[in-house]
Amino acid sequence: MSLAVHDLSMAPALVALAAASPHGESDEQLLRRLAATAARIPGVDAAGCSTVDETGRPEETAASSDVATDLERVQGELSEGPGLDSRRIRKTLANVEMPHPHSRLRWPHFAPRALQAGYPLVTTLPLCHHGRAIGSLTLYCRGGALRPEQLRWSALLADATAAGLGHRDALRQADIREQQLQHALKSRVLIEQAKGVLAERLECTVDDAFDLLRHHARRNRLKLTQVAGEIVNSPATAGPFPRQVR
Repeated sequence: MSLAVHDLSMAPALVALAAASPHGESDEQLLRRLAATAARIPGVDAAGCSTVDETGRPEETAASSDVATDLERVQGELSEGPGLDSRRIRKTLANVEMPHPHSRLRWPHFAPRALQAGYPLVTTLPLCHHGRAIGSLTLYCRGGALRPEQLRWSALLADATAAGLGHRDALRQADIREQQLQHALKSRVLIEQAKGVLAERLECTVDDAFDLLRHHARRNRLKLTQVAGEIVNSPATAGPFPRQVR
């Protein structure tokens, strides 16, 4: 496949990776799409990718083949490999020769495993979002070195996926904040209702009713919203503060 035709065929996949939604697809599935797409780049025989959390602990891993999956697992379990180094320095390591003494010294476990699998050349690219490396993309090659055009497409895929993952995380955080606000609002409304009910029931001020709510919740080790719910939803002659029958 010529690079021109390849560019046209890869464009939709590139857009899809960048515009990934947090709904309906997991991060692992997104990484699988990245690995499968990267493996279609001419000269790339297999691809693997992984993400880490804010502490650097591995989160998700995906690959285009079983062999690539094994090599990604080696990097994660042994904390050794070009993917980890690329992520750490936030730079691309292009066409690294696994038989080279420097590679064998730097990655004493990974380099022999890559060679045994038939991949003498490895390229890794960091997945960076807002200055933080959130993962890496590793390309395994049996033949010659990747050319600038192929490296360019690899970088575009890595950047698009990093943007997609960052976008998904931002949307998830926004959803969490919205849920927290909704919960806080509902709790506030319920407490205000309970204060009004209690003030009318005990013929006291709203502030005094709130003090009674807080003291009762603290004394019985209950949540304030739980006590408020019991007051609002219980008959006037039942609950924590029943109306006194005269």
